[in-house]
Amino acid sequence: MQNNYVTPLAVIALLTVAAVIPVSGARAESTSDSLTRIEAETMVLRAREKQLEVQASIVGKQNDIAAKQSMTNVINQTAVVGDPVIRAIEGIGGRMFATLQMSDGSIIDVQQGDTLPTGMKIVSIGEREVVALSGGKKLRLASYAQLNTGFNPNYPGAGLGLPVPQLKGAAR
Repeated sequence: MQNNYVTPLAVIALLTVAAVIPVSGARAESTSDSLTRIEAETMVLRAREKQLEVQASIVGKQNDIAAKQSMTNVINQTAVVGDPVIRAIEGIGGRMFATLQMSDGSIIDVQQGDTLPTGMKIVSIGEREVVALSGGKKLRLASYAQLNTGFNPNYPGAGLGLPVPQLKGAAR
């Protein structure tokens, strides 16, 4: 014979399980939503980090380009007619001297603080530059450059093999 009698303890257990199932499902759902939200926020932060890295890379490359352009401008600076040009720079530490060639062809040795016959004052002498003050403006003096007077067929170019000269009057 079957017993249709349900104990109060069984009813309480059933109600507890029924009450827990929706709550745990809601918790699982909110945990899932929370994990999804955290994952989305992490992806956004990674994208922002990558964007900042790219921006920093661009700024770094722009700075490199600007530095190379300024160095090219310094190297390619041409001498102004009448300004002295640097023939040599020598010295150690703070005692630097420069040998300048004036526009009339004369050679003069100067150090920081000297005033040239043209009225220019030597502001600083570095390892590779001489800065002078002329008319209230700082001016970086150009280096002396040997003028190329044209093609010299007797001057061998790079990589050209020259024939070995024959000695005349040598023992045969």
